[in-house]
Amino acid sequence: MFKLPSLQSFFTESIRTIKRFPLSLLSSIIATAIAIYLMHSDYEKLNYVNYLWKVIMCCYLGLNLFLAAELYSESKDQPVFKRLLIKVLALILIVCYYFVLPDFKDFGLEDTARFVLFVIGLHLLVSFAPFINVRHTNGFWQFNKSLFIRFLTAGLYTGVLYMGLALALLAIDKLFKVEINSKYYADLWWFLAGIFNTWFFLAGVPKQTQALEDVTDYPKGLKVFTQFVLLPLVTIYLFILYAYGAKIAIAMELPRGWVSYLVIGFSVVGILSLLLIWPVKDREGNSWIKIVDRWFYIALYPLIILLGLAVFKRVSQYGITENRYFILLVAFWLLIIATYFLVSKNKNIKLIPVSLCVIAFLSSFGPWGAFSVSERSQIRRLEQFISDEKILIDGKIKKAEPLLKGERAEKISSIISYLDKTHGFNGIQPWFTQDLDSIFISKDSTGSNYINKNEIVLELMGVENYVSYSREGERDIYIHSQYDQTTINVKGFDYYCEFNAYNNINSSDYKTPVVFDNDTLFLELVNNKLKLSDNNKENNFIDLVGFVRTLKKNNPESYGNYTIDNKQLLYPFETDSMSIQFNFTVISAVIDENDSINVNTIGAKVLIKRK
Repeated sequence: MFKLPSLQSFFTESIRTIKRFPLSLLSSIIATAIAIYLMHSDYEKLNYVNYLWKVIMCCYLGLNLFLAAELYSESKDQPVFKRLLIKVLALILIVCYYFVLPDFKDFGLEDTARFVLFVIGLHLLVSFAPFINVRHTNGFWQFNKSLFIRFLTAGLYTGVLYMGLALALLAIDKLFKVEINSKYYADLWWFLAGIFNTWFFLAGVPKQTQALEDVTDYPKGLKVFTQFVLLPLVTIYLFILYAYGAKIAIAMELPRGWVSYLVIGFSVVGILSLLLIWPVKDREGNSWIKIVDRWFYIALYPLIILLGLAVFKRVSQYGITENRYFILLVAFWLLIIATYFLVSKNKNIKLIPVSLCVIAFLSSFGPWGAFSVSERSQIRRLEQFISDEKILIDGKIKKAEPLLKGERAEKISSIISYLDKTHGFNGIQPWFTQDLDSIFISKDSTGSNYINKNEIVLELMGVENYVSYSREGERDIYIHSQYDQTTINVKGFDYYCEFNAYNNINSSDYKTPVVFDNDTLFLELVNNKLKLSDNNKENNFIDLVGFVRTLKKNNPESYGNYTIDNKQLLYPFETDSMSIQFNFTVISAVIDENDSINVNTIGAKVLIKRK
């Protein structure tokens, strides 16, 4: 029979958890207190807000690092002095990280990505900390099973408590007319997610980790979930990926870049599935698990090749970035893991989190790390481009005259934008006789703290600044009328209106209504088609992709711009109830590396005649 814990046992367990994980809980409490404080503070008047956010980040890392340290010490049954020494070393690492961090307002993508890598690495470290130098594979699995279940339970309790207490506050507000500040709901969430959730989770962390090796319990539901949900999903993705591989082999073309994420997703789900059923692979009636295990890793090899080809294509075209670095690293890791589980007789599953932990930490710093390798790759590309254009001569920038435009300028602008967002310009500072930081500061004359650094650097080079909203491997095109259509010949039509649509706005909320008599015609841009609908639910579609291709084919291009005669931009269209003529004034679109067109914006003057 289910029995609720008494208050005494609740407090006893809470005190035991404090004594066992004091620094982890302290980190959680400090981070939560600061988060609540910031919720009620005026950012503009708070001079030290950047330092507080850094403290929150360090506390989050500290929570996991102190937890890993305590679990390691417990597993080795270390004396008090050694335990204290390990905790002091962990604290020193956290303090050093605090001083290495820039001000939070100066955080770039590199700082954020490095923090995420540390978070991933420390979570993985917790998963095997008690089993360092211990070959207890079953104990390792049972330990992580307990952590996983406790994590889900803590999340469920936290969610239910928050909803219940938040509704209670709302009831007090509405029923008793007691005004409750909306910030109190956020405070409640921070308290429950930051302190209660952490406390509850830590209370369920197994203590006698070495004794877990003899535990044989296995949740039956876990096997059912893996066998009838995860593995069928893996099979579906396997067929899709192999079919795609056959398609590109027949067409003799390189794979698209996005297939990398599909391969990685398939691999992660497959490996997770095999890990979930690992303890029961040797039990009677489960011989199929070994067969699936072997063929899964064999099936990975062609997909790893597909993954490598997809990344190689992008690297050869655009160099290495952090994203491609990690994809290449994952491909190499998958190759090692697949080979190990096919060849090794021991098949120690602990290798998976240990290797990923090492990769997360090593790739976060040093000349071999993701950020250094990516920066060097992009600077080499930039150096090649500006050397070819005689802008970089003998290691120094010589401003191009006249202004460099065109495809090469667009590539240079793209690299400069990448450096600004991710690494800054220290890597290319030696090319300039001027100190770039001094120029940036002098440009900040308005006190707005916003400086278009890209524009300044490109101006020093004599290169046109291309502002592109497309992703790498895509190209913006802009089609517009040759003459300003200030006047329109409306002879033969009954109604006139102007129409603009944007593909990045929810089309259902951005219809242009054309009201005439008792009817309304709605115009909207939906999935590269111009949709026309009326009160009678009559829907008609105009294929804009085909129209754009025709315009591109019949007109010269100037760096992605098409200036087109107005007559070519006329598009007559007939429905059952009306005749319509679209006089397009502007069409902007993006073309990807496979020549697929995505229309972003259209503008037109519309003439309508009722039948």
